[in-house]
Amino acid sequence: SSQPTRLEDFDIYEGDEVLTRQQDTYHEIAGYIAAARDLDMELCPTLSATATPAGPVTSAAYEEISGRILDRIRALGPIDGVLLALHGAMVAEEFPHGDAETVRRVRDLVGPDVPIVVTHDYHANVPPELVEAADALLIYKTNPHIDQRERGIEAATILARTVRGEVKPTMALAKPELVFNIYFHNTSVKPMQPLMALAIELEQQQGILSCSIAAGYQYADVEWMAPSVVVVTDADQVRADSEAQRISEAMWAVRQSLLTDVPGPAAAVRLAMDSDRHPVTLLDFGDNIGGGSAGDSTLVLEQLLALGADGWVVTLWDPAAAQACFEAGIGADVALTVGAKTDDEHGTPQKITGTVRTLSDGSYEERERRHGGERRHSQGRTSVVHVICAGGTGLLVLNSERQSPNSIHQITSVGIAPEQQKILVAKGAVAPRAAYEPVSPRLIEVDSGGACWIGRGSERYQRASKRLYEWNQ
Repeated sequence: SSQPTRLEDFDIYEGDEVLTRQQDTYHEIAGYIAAARDLDMELCPTLSATATPAGPVTSAAYEEISGRILDRIRALGPIDGVLLALHGAMVAEEFPHGDAETVRRVRDLVGPDVPIVVTHDYHANVPPELVEAADALLIYKTNPHIDQRERGIEAATILARTVRGEVKPTMALAKPELVFNIYFHNTSVKPMQPLMALAIELEQQQGILSCSIAAGYQYADVEWMAPSVVVVTDADQVRADSEAQRISEAMWAVRQSLLTDVPGPAAAVRLAMDSDRHPVTLLDFGDNIGGGSAGDSTLVLEQLLALGADGWVVTLWDPAAAQACFEAGIGADVALTVGAKTDDEHGTPQKITGTVRTLSDGSYEERERRHGGERRHSQGRTSVVHVICAGGTGLLVLNSERQSPNSIHQITSVGIAPEQQKILVAKGAVAPRAAYEPVSPRLIEVDSGGACWIGRGSERYQRASKRLYEWNQ
């Protein structure tokens, strides 16, 4: 992304508010809370900071947030252990592997004898230094991520058992040298499903505390960008090493199947228009908000307009256009130029005319298990415009805050009934499936250009290894 992540982009909660905000969610912190209650473990919350993914976290933001975490740990005095819920692919301006730097700083503060257990997102790029600094690392096993709470329970349980002297976590990391393209990150189908099954099967064996696979995040230009296999045993380094290597070799063995053939925007729109099952959801990979893209790409919208598609819904991040609708008011006719205002990678601004149908503060809740595990969401002041174009009509949702399409309530909360539409556009890759599969009989991946383009090659990378399979073919 061309947009840095600043301090003001984070939602920050401290102290007991961390627990209050997360206890009724499916996030891993909710898992920490549940496990602590069952294990008679006192949680001392420090700080939670989350931001919609974008470019690298500024140095000022990283130092402020990490400093506040360390200050709160320091103020606690002697502690028995540390739980850290970190994404695993966060890049800071001065620390390409920002989460590893955070773990290192916590380790330096608490010393070598206080156990640290870390949870990571399935898209983590795990460097060796993180494994060296932590006692155990656990990674989500699902994409869409719907198992975060369970991983939190598992992490807290391992920490409690470690503190009580019941186990001694011993960890190994293996990294197959390949690009596991995001197109193949769905854990419910091949090639990832059988690989994840190997990890789950291994965890059933005596002496294995955890086995995790991270597919990696291919859009981060960092030294250790690649998949990861992490095995945690009870005091058996040799076994941890051998099992991590075994599953890493299984990942390497499927490398030749990691080839993509995905329709571009025009072809995908035609497929959706020709479908006899509705609504069809188009997954706009190139403008994957959860992957850091801006959310204002017009590459799919342009084709919907040009091809005369009917009954479509597109969400765009465009604060200026949303504000113009608020100024015009409900029922007003508007002429707007929307989208593609962040940079020149995501299409061109589109001229549309229509009628303002809905105005909203953009807040909504998700009570089901969905990607990310969060319950409360906000897309800022949001307007819906009923657009009339050659051949059909559509609904354009214009929001003021970038928000990943991880909940169908992003559109239902502004009065849109998915079952009454023909084409829905979700700006994401695999994550939106948990929200959109229940309402959409067909989902089509779109190889749109942009920050999260499926086919992005190695030419724009400087730190990542050029030896990775796919790039070196």
